[in-house]
Order: sequence, then structure tokens, then C-alpha cells
Amino acid sequence: MDAPRNTLQQDRRPDAPTLMEVAVVEFPGSLRAAAPVLSELAQRCNRTVAAGRRTGARMLVTRWTMSSRGMQRVAGAELFGDALPAIIVIPGSESSWSMAPPDERLLAWLRECHDGCSLLAACDEGGLLLAAAGVLAGRPVSVPDPARCQALRTMVPSWQPCERTLVDDGDLLTAAGPDAWKYLSLRLIARVYGQSVMNTVIQQLQLMIPRTELDDLERFSPNFAHGDRSILRAQRWLHGIAARGVGLDDICVQAGLEPRTLQRRFLKATGMRPIEYCQRLRIAKAQLLLQAGGVVDQVAWAVGYSDQSAFRRLFLRIVGLTPARYRRQLAAQQRERAHSRPVARVLESIRPAA
Repeated sequence: MDAPRNTLQQDRRPDAPTLMEVAVVEFPGSLRAAAPVLSELAQRCNRTVAAGRRTGARMLVTRWTMSSRGMQRVAGAELFGDALPAIIVIPGSESSWSMAPPDERLLAWLRECHDGCSLLAACDEGGLLLAAAGVLAGRPVSVPDPARCQALRTMVPSWQPCERTLVDDGDLLTAAGPDAWKYLSLRLIARVYGQSVMNTVIQQLQLMIPRTELDDLERFSPNFAHGDRSILRAQRWLHGIAARGVGLDDICVQAGLEPRTLQRRFLKATGMRPIEYCQRLRIAKAQLLLQAGGVVDQVAWAVGYSDQSAFRRLFLRIVGLTPARYRRQLAAQQRERAHSRPVARVLESIRPAA
């Protein structure tokens, strides 16, 4: 039998949209509302893009749980067969539950999916399950302190902790904090449907999003759901090194493709040429470093630009502000938050529409 594949199930009609499986992992004590909320959001987005006659993928949320045969879908096998889910989402735990030691079969399945180019997303304690699976090593993430989970208290951190609520590192999305599930869900919408659909959902649900979190939601959002495994390998490698010091030949080696073939397939899969993709990725990394208080010239060097003027021009073209002005704007926002009360209460969760 062939190994499971990470593919997008195609409807037989040529004009039908691609169904993208978004698997919500359910484990003892996991957040019960996770799958219903994400499913409602997916249906809302599907209606929005259908009304606008837009092309592209449509999310279909499935539930996965552990059985005697390992990880299995609760339903949906007739649609996706043995294909690995395009996106796997691991929610946090209910507040009344203490996380049990993770099942080794679940951790092995997560590693298999990661190796198969699934996009992994996790919220709160779900991020610690990814850490236990060993897929977060060396990556910037937003996860809770392992000390708060008795079952994972002895786990030695191998990741780079980030104070931000949401961290999108390409093939890994993590979120932690009171509104983690909301921001993770919105970021998944942006990744699948685009930022305009995400903004429509925010308006429809009348969500109040702080500027800092909105910046993270609107950051460079590459497409990982195109199903081209050669390009997926190249993307994962680029995100792992933040595209620093990379040329076209290097990307060809990672993808196993000739330059002309790579250019054509990369553009088809991501909507960008490889070099443009690398530039966007570097600037997104620079934004994170500036948000963390980095000095402009040091940030430029850290993301691979020795020419300060070239970095400034590219940053201005992509972000709309110079790096220095962007940094000053961030500092002003931080001072404003520190000296003023919130004018509106951020909703605690995303509620399905009535």
C-alpha cells in the first residue's frame, strides 16, 4: 500500500473548488468548542467566497481522535481517503482538565504529518504537544510554560519562546493566551482564503482586534496548501532559515527541480516568483525583530542585507513605511497601550453566528 499523501481532494467537476481538509485533533480534555467554532467559520468563509464567485480552496473541518488503530477521522474518510490533512489544528485543554501524558501514537502521527508537509497549528497546550513531538526545535513559537502542565513538566525547551500571542512561522502556527483560539482561527482563514476574507469575517462578527494582534494577522501569509510537494519542501526550508543568503540555485536543490521548472511551479503554487517570495519572507522576519526592539542596522544584517539602503527601499516598498518609522510607530503604540485604558473589550472567543 502506498504511504499516506498530503494532497488536496479534487472534485471531479473541473469548475468545482478544491476541498482542503483542516483536521482538529481531539484528545482527553481538549477544548470541546474547537471543531464546531472552526467549522462554523469555515462555512461562513465558504459562503463569502462563493457569493463573490472567487476561485481557490474551500476549508472542510474534520475531527480526528485516537482509536485502537491509531489516529483516525471521526468522519470524512469517503472524501479524503488515506491522504494526510492539509492543515492539522491542535486546540488547548479545557480549564477544568489536567493534561494527561501524550499518547506516543499521536506524537508519531504529528511527526509523520509534518514530514508529509502538513501545516501544523496549535493553541496553548496544543503547542506543547507539538513540542513533545519534536517538531518545534529551533523555531520561534508562542506556547505556554511547560511547568503549568504536570505531564510535560520535565520537557526541556528546544524552541525559541516569543512573547507575542500569535506566531506564524510558515509551516508552524502557534498561539497562546486568553484569545489564542480566536487569533489562530483568524490566521488560518487568512492563510486559506486571503486577508480580505479574514477582514470580512472580523467585520461580520464585530470583533475588536488590538493593533498589535492585527499586525500579526495581516503579516505575509504564504500559501502552503497548493499540494505541490516539491515546492512545499523548498518553502519549509526557506522558512527554516528565513531565506537568508539564498539564491535561486539553492532553492532548486531543495525542490529537486531545474530552474525553469522551479520558476513556473513556484509561481503557480504561491503566486510569487522565488526571489520575490524570499524578499517578502525576509521583510516579515525583519518586522518581528523590529517589534522585539531590534536596531534597524542590526535587523538588516540579521535578515541578510549588508546594504542598508537596499534594505530600506525594499522595506518601504513592502510595508509602506521605512524601517525607522515603522520602529517609531511601534514604540508609540506601546506607550499608548501602557498609559491608556482599553476603549473596547476584546471578545473572549469567536461565537458562531446565530
